[in-house]
Amino acid sequence: MSNRRQGDILETPRLHLRPITKFDSEKLYHVHRDRAVSRLLAGVDRMTRYHSDQLLERYVRHWRAFDFGFFLVFDRNEVAGPPLGRCGFRLTTDKEIELGYCFTAAATGRGIATEATEALIKHEFQRISAADHIVAFVQPGNDQSMRVLRKVGFKNARLVERRSVYYRFELNRCV
Repeated sequence: MSNRRQGDILETPRLHLRPITKFDSEKLYHVHRDRAVSRLLAGVDRMTRYHSDQLLERYVRHWRAFDFGFFLVFDRNEVAGPPLGRCGFRLTTDKEIELGYCFTAAATGRGIATEATEALIKHEFQRISAADHIVAFVQPGNDQSMRVLRKVGFKNARLVERRSVYYRFELNRCV
């Protein structure tokens, strides 16, 4: 599906992004146990290590199967430190490329999500020729995520039902 290598590393003026690997259990759990992230992803105050590791296995399998996926996002000056969040793509059951991200409270309000998503979108459109558009789903009330998506060019298409009600956003490749 793509000519991407899992070893791709992206850098922005403030961020270092690298693909999630099977060795990232502790780093990913650092992100997932954040209260805001846990509520968003699991509907609980603190995600369990087991649940986080299950997600890690899913992310690693996705990389193997499709040669694209989620990246851990670090402060460029503290790459050995804890990640600020994770951001990346997955192939949906409808064969669409979906953007997903979550960031810790420490990264919120600093433009980190916008900077990371911009870098990954540019990378995605350059690497995967079949990627004519990208979708993203946001729960009503998650105004921060909706602002990020609008900043990077997504348009709000409509409300959809996916285990719950979400706003479906779309970004089309500029020709």
